[in-house]
Amino acid sequence: MITFWRITQAGLRNFLRNSWLSVAATAVMMVTLILMTFSFISNSALTSTIKSVTDKIDVSVYLAPTVTQAQVNTFESNLLASPNVQGVTYMSQAQAVAAYRQQNKNNQQLLQALDIAGDALPASIQVKAKDPKKLDQIATVINQPNNRALQDPTAPPSYSGNRKTTIDRIVHFSNFFHETSLIASIIFVVISIMIIFNTIRMAIYTRREEIEIMKLVGATDWFIRGPFLVEASLYGIIAAGLALLFCYGLLISGAAKLGNYIDITSTVHIFRHYPVLVVLAEMAAGVIIGATSSLLAMIRYLKL
Repeated sequence: MITFWRITQAGLRNFLRNSWLSVAATAVMMVTLILMTFSFISNSALTSTIKSVTDKIDVSVYLAPTVTQAQVNTFESNLLASPNVQGVTYMSQAQAVAAYRQQNKNNQQLLQALDIAGDALPASIQVKAKDPKKLDQIATVINQPNNRALQDPTAPPSYSGNRKTTIDRIVHFSNFFHETSLIASIIFVVISIMIIFNTIRMAIYTRREEIEIMKLVGATDWFIRGPFLVEASLYGIIAAGLALLFCYGLLISGAAKLGNYIDITSTVHIFRHYPVLVVLAEMAAGVIIGATSSLLAMIRYLKL
């Protein structure tokens, strides 16, 4: 215990002794942790937003007026055999008209147009997908010749044309954002590791005579290495504290405005109700980055 306390004190002295280098390393680490935190927040919020949108995505297949109930049942069985189909719902012509009138009850022009058309809305099968990113699997079943013959030629399935393009764009944007934020976080982690690596390298260089004396008097390898590990961990702990102050302030103060554009309810809930978990996770990330950098520098430059 006394040895651990002495190693900690030595690490703290190193941190204070190299104040300018410590400030620079801590600042870069703070930026890295802020980016990682906002990457998590953005991914969580975007995932919730995309999920709320994609949960409403289904594929509607409009049936020809001559289709029998037996043919509908066969069509539904073919769809349910697809691994990406969660469920199917048949909507008759009467149900389609009733639903249309309910949805547009405040739009008299559309209701009048429906009256003029003689309530001519086709029956349909609504298909709910397990994964909206794989709607092409459902489209393949729908476009099979035997199933295609049952569909209304004047009303193509909803997963086509402009709607297909919109759904594909939503999915593509979600994937692009996840990949971009992951790459940006990795880049900043690498930069942070490089800067702390060089900071520890310079600390080793400036203390080379002191290290030689410690070796001569019989200090163990880890008694010599320990202070550098403590110093690098301090960068991570302090940077984590500053990053959390910044992120908490920005997230809590901007939650109301951000909520108008994306769903951040679950993210704010985590930060408000599990602060200890958030703090521990942030500090763990900082310590891991700092300790990894320190170990790499010691392996490379501290030959004992």
